[in-house]
Amino acid sequence: MNRSSVNWKGNFNAVVTPFTEDGAIDYEKFDRNLNLLMEEGIDGFVITGCTGEFWSLSNEERMDLHRRAIKLVNKRVPVICGTAAIRTSEVIALSRAAEKAGADGVMITPPYYALPQAREILTHYQKISENIGLPVLLYTIPKRQGVRVDHDLLQRLADVRNIVAIKQSESSFDEVSASVALVGDRIRIFAGHSATRGVPGVLMGCDGYVSSVEPQIMGREAISMYRLASEGNVAEARRIQYCCIALDDAIHGGVGTFPASLKAAMNLVGRPGGFPREPLLPPTADQTKKLEKILGDLGLLTAVAR
Repeated sequence: MNRSSVNWKGNFNAVVTPFTEDGAIDYEKFDRNLNLLMEEGIDGFVITGCTGEFWSLSNEERMDLHRRAIKLVNKRVPVICGTAAIRTSEVIALSRAAEKAGADGVMITPPYYALPQAREILTHYQKISENIGLPVLLYTIPKRQGVRVDHDLLQRLADVRNIVAIKQSESSFDEVSASVALVGDRIRIFAGHSATRGVPGVLMGCDGYVSSVEPQIMGREAISMYRLASEGNVAEARRIQYCCIALDDAIHGGVGTFPASLKAAMNLVGRPGGFPREPLLPPTADQTKKLEKILGDLGLLTAVAR
């Protein structure tokens, strides 16, 4: 497999997993969020990623959400299932279940917490590739996984049979550009944290980006940002990007822990965010009031008011 093995392109949204106040999965809100995003033009989904609080879900819950999303989407857009885990065998089991359910691919980080070295990360992906038939979206986010995928390792991983793309969420945008230059001819490059660098990523040659915050709050306008940038309407794409940056600053700016703050913002604008699951807590009343003011200043409460 390589970049030509998949047609992944555009704005793929890493969706939230809505919970009820007592911590149960809110399937009605989960379904409604996917349907709403598809109506608004999303290009693909990532299910049970970081934004989906995969670390708070049992494996059975993750597989259930994968099956549910795949059935609901019904091939209208690609569905990539997050199957990351520390143990290689667990990743293989989750990925095989996603494959059986009809997933278009799986998203896998290097093993988190264990702090593996380069040869161990490479072996992890090689063994997964030998045991599944699905395309793999490599996901590197050092602040959460605890290890970096440096340039040498990235080039070796790009040759692993099933790896067809990377979600590049290094803190420095330089690494997004470097990924395009180093391996963009072999695998597809998706920028992470698109709320601040979606347009720059497209202009530097990324095939797309994996979003989280902006489509699930702003809807159609944020989803259009990829198309505008890729078609050369840079002025309008830039306008939306600046709005996304302001929104992202609000979501990560002391109004609760992500993605609890994202869910609270979704609820405020009338979208199906639901509650986080413990240990995360909803924002406090004061934090919610602050968030509501920011959303109002950005003009994002207008539709709700109407």
